[in-house]
Amino acid sequence: MKTIFFTIASILTLIILSGCSTTTLKTESSRVYPPGSDKVGKEGLKQYVEPWEDGLRSDPNGDSFEWWYFDFTLSDSSTVVIVFSTKDILKPSGKPDPQVSISITTPDGKRISDSDKPGFAKFSALKDRCYVRIGKSSVSGDLQTYRLIYDHGGIYAELKMVSRAPPWRPGDGKMYFDAKRTKYFAWLPALPYGDVRGRIGFNGEIHEVSGTAYHDHNWGNVRLDRVMTQWYWGRAHIGDYTTIFSQILTSPEYGSMRVPVFYLAKGNRILSDESFQMVLSASKWKTHSGGREFPQEIEIAIQQKNGQFLLRLSKPQIIEAKSFLEDLPIPLQLLVRLFDNPYYFRFKTKLTLLISLVPGAADTTYRDEVAAGSAIFEMMLLKGKHTVR
Repeated sequence: MKTIFFTIASILTLIILSGCSTTTLKTESSRVYPPGSDKVGKEGLKQYVEPWEDGLRSDPNGDSFEWWYFDFTLSDSSTVVIVFSTKDILKPSGKPDPQVSISITTPDGKRISDSDKPGFAKFSALKDRCYVRIGKSSVSGDLQTYRLIYDHGGIYAELKMVSRAPPWRPGDGKMYFDAKRTKYFAWLPALPYGDVRGRIGFNGEIHEVSGTAYHDHNWGNVRLDRVMTQWYWGRAHIGDYTTIFSQILTSPEYGSMRVPVFYLAKGNRILSDESFQMVLSASKWKTHSGGREFPQEIEIAIQQKNGQFLLRLSKPQIIEAKSFLEDLPIPLQLLVRLFDNPYYFRFKTKLTLLISLVPGAADTTYRDEVAAGSAIFEMMLLKGKHTVR
């Protein structure tokens, strides 16, 4: 009986992880509707981002998810990621399950992580600005200044962030997965780049810290593993430039489309345009011990009306590599990996940015420039056994 039960459980798990569900979302056409400027104003949006947009944007009790993501690169070369969420991103129709998590990677590569799920009664959030409380942890901000506290599991963080680059969204910030534009995934880079100062305590020691910060805000009402197969995403601040770049690959039933996102600012001026073309090419692939491939070099070419940009990423150093199967029993992991191997990679890479802007009649400030530094880059592999190249 145990053998039969285990076999049935294995098959069911495989079906779930493969996304082969009879409730898979359907669109009226097999394409994705990208963020549109025509939608700006219909939700009270303006052409610029306002503080309320970083507040609660979904109903935790409804069929939706939401998270506030914070990413820090500190002066001692350590990195910290803190995420506040209302529920599992793969279960938007589930009950509210608020969680706050922290992941610290020390300069010597040691990873320290913790999470807190105190229950919905200990969750609160505001709609007019960013304010989220989960248990003893909280974050608040107004696009210019943010204050964050993490307090759980012997880890304590008290951090203040100050923005140094303008907030932004492409169009209305939503990627739609039906013609009526009711099914969507939304993204708001509320703090593309900023300074951070404060203190972090773990292993019985308190560390005064400083460095750079990034914060974005996501919400939606679709299961990401059903509408997407993978995405590339990265961010960097080098010289006076701040950039965010992404390419999302949609599921076959949504046209297997490559949906690009690109943000570039110099100081407080946004140089990127909503109308652009992106070509991303990856090379020198390497297979991780977990069985998923990742590239050693990536080149991203951007063409827009006022010029062109070229981003070259190389020499990735793995910060985090995580299988979404790791909580399953080993025999079940091996079985599922014959068909599916969902994985997440996070890297620190070298980045060279080449900029060639066409000066306008009233603007001859920006011409050809080259900047070099480091970037944070991630790959989210939601479906399949092999990385799409």
